[in-house]
Amino acid sequence: MIEQFQHKFTNSFLLWFDNFLTTKGQAYQEVSGELYPTTDYRVDSDYNVYTSSFKEWVYESGHGNIPTGVKDANNNTYDRSDGVVFDFNNGRALVPDTISLTSPVTTLPTGYLRKEFNVYFTNDTEEDIIVDRKYDFGVNDTGAIAPYDLAVPAAFLSVNAVDNDPFAFGGEQETTVRAKAVILAEDPFQLDGVLSIFADSQDEVFNQIPMSGHPIDENGDLKSGENYTYTGLSSEYTDGHPFFVKNTQTSKLTQKAMKNLANELYVGFVDFDIQVHRHRFS
Repeated sequence: MIEQFQHKFTNSFLLWFDNFLTTKGQAYQEVSGELYPTTDYRVDSDYNVYTSSFKEWVYESGHGNIPTGVKDANNNTYDRSDGVVFDFNNGRALVPDTISLTSPVTTLPTGYLRKEFNVYFTNDTEEDIIVDRKYDFGVNDTGAIAPYDLAVPAAFLSVNAVDNDPFAFGGEQETTVRAKAVILAEDPFQLDGVLSIFADSQDEVFNQIPMSGHPIDENGDLKSGENYTYTGLSSEYTDGHPFFVKNTQTSKLTQKAMKNLANELYVGFVDFDIQVHRHRFS
């Protein structure tokens, strides 16, 4: 199947949301620490895995240190030119098994940025997200964080509905996407911060970026190798109409309702009405 409108919206909305939260809220922390040798049978056997204590790393330039290599206890350094791969989604480095590292292993440059909120796109219901599922917190103070599992604090994005209405002669439509973000936070300060940021996102615009334009590859590393910025990527896709955030509405789960949750988390919601003018199937 070729890419459809909703595929492009999903990718565009996810990248915009993550950038808006990172940039406007500075929702990240600079940390440093050891990368622990771990075993992951899903990773190609040609790599050894070295995992941090934190789930997702910031990969956009301009905020702080973005890992480009690793260093071991003997000050031996290796980077992408040596075959090192970074998995930003799971907070780890994949090092070719031809390279022998002496622990402790750290990132190069020293330190990296961990996201305060992981961002996921989901088809799960609100009940699944809030009530039924148990989550890992995206930090392991004593060692490596487990890969792949959904970790909180997090924002879960979804599309509730899409409506098309006639807009102009020639078949142009006004498409309204009703999207939602379910926010799971550790404390009221975090929750209020995210809700405030996106309450103020009304009237923002963001470009349509196809799935092929997503900056991360199947290993979780940057396709460009380094120096990715959302604004730079977005500027490559100026054809067609941008998405327009027409309306936002925020709300919270009550303290009474929170007593029934499987996790001790603070829950909020952001509802978006996002519009774009387009010709269907063009």
